[in-house]
Amino acid sequence: MDKFLVIEVYAKTISPLYTGEIKKEAIREARDVNLPVRRTEDGKVAIPIYGVIRAYLEKILTEKGENVCDTGAKGAKGCGRCVLCDLFGYLGRRGRAFIDDLVSKENAMKIVSSVTHNRIDRNSGTVSDALKMEEIKEGSEFYGKIRIIEPKERDIELFATAFEAMKEFGIGGWVTRGRGRVDIQFKVYERRWTEFINRAKETLKQIGIK
Repeated sequence: MDKFLVIEVYAKTISPLYTGEIKKEAIREARDVNLPVRRTEDGKVAIPIYGVIRAYLEKILTEKGENVCDTGAKGAKGCGRCVLCDLFGYLGRRGRAFIDDLVSKENAMKIVSSVTHNRIDRNSGTVSDALKMEEIKEGSEFYGKIRIIEPKERDIELFATAFEAMKEFGIGGWVTRGRGRVDIQFKVYERRWTEFINRAKETLKQIGIK
């Protein structure tokens, strides 16, 4: 099949959003911040969405009565047969969807603020300790791409379904406290594998190779 699909995703934060940093060295560099946002090498903010997309779809399709894997369960590896294993992959085999992080339009310095959440001792009524974290401000814009190889009939519907759940319940941390609400828009278009041949020819031409 000489085509693959590209979904261009646009997201705008409606409430403060916490992304979470998974790189230990970045957490150490943050020093006085317990929970920093995830930053790219060029100073922008990245929001991983692979996990939340799959998690929402697992919930939705299970409630619909479809037999899909619960990859959030302890020791889960994926069955390799359900519609979500086919799309997202499972242990030992990649999926058909290549999902980029959402990356901020502006630099982190413009859209990230440091906040402190105090933990109150319920017995004494005093502050027992404090949690320092970074939040993405409301109104911040993000862009990302999802590429789907060997596209199938349900693929776009599945992603559109996940986006609706993300808009309703949010993404990132502390969503039960109103964080992470986003507006999501997207567009889909087809591309051809054979276009890489022409792109390669142009690259070779630019470096003087015929």
